[in-house]
Amino acid sequence: MTHPFDTAKVAEHFGISAADLGIALVPHRFDGSDYESVLMFDKRRTGAQAGVLAVPNFMGIRQQALEIVATTVGPRYAVLVADVYGKGVRPTTPEQAMAVIAPLKQDRAELRKRMNAALRAFQAQSTVALSNIGACGFCFGGTAALELARSGADLRAFASLHGSLETPTPADAHNVKGAILVLHGAQDPSVPRDQVNAFVDEMTAARLDWQLMHYGQAGHSYTDPDASRPGFFYHAPTARRASRALREFFAENLNPV
Repeated sequence: MTHPFDTAKVAEHFGISAADLGIALVPHRFDGSDYESVLMFDKRRTGAQAGVLAVPNFMGIRQQALEIVATTVGPRYAVLVADVYGKGVRPTTPEQAMAVIAPLKQDRAELRKRMNAALRAFQAQSTVALSNIGACGFCFGGTAALELARSGADLRAFASLHGSLETPTPADAHNVKGAILVLHGAQDPSVPRDQVNAFVDEMTAARLDWQLMHYGQAGHSYTDPDASRPGFFYHAPTARRASRALREFFAENLNPV
């Protein structure tokens, strides 16, 4: 199945050659609607490999989303960039994106269902043999990854990068089966200190294996090169540090080959 993405640029961000990059559209159907995620992997890797379900920021699947995921997660994993909006639902402006995510932020049960549907599509792939799987997300995707964890998905690791930490059902943290990592920009105006403190209480009450890292010079969207407004800005040093922290976290929990 053909795809619209610039393979050479994605491969460059992965740190491998374009010839070694496997990239494919992954369609699946859930609750009467079609979805289309994107699978990326290093074709040189043989045998079972660890996988990462990655959810982009509120702009959804696009070229830049693949590049950010490739840069941050790296080529040691087969990665499914998850579609939770629906095939053909591809916002082109922030206003369109906000209109798409608003219902999902309000209806966390629906968001969890869509996340689990994307996970099943990933697990069903025959292109790569998956062993352990983790999940991560950026901005809205971080919210989605944490809600996947709260849904009880049987994964070893869940990570949020500059995502919202609030949830209407904090008691659901008792459903979490894997380790949790939150990589938070301390200047993020959309995640105030009381929300951070509530998340700490939530994780502590559930006695989870969790980590929270504050990056003092970063706000929201620190991995997004296009972000450039007060509180919502790209910060290259933090993007690099967060990538290292994420890779170490996945290496510890997913045992990649």
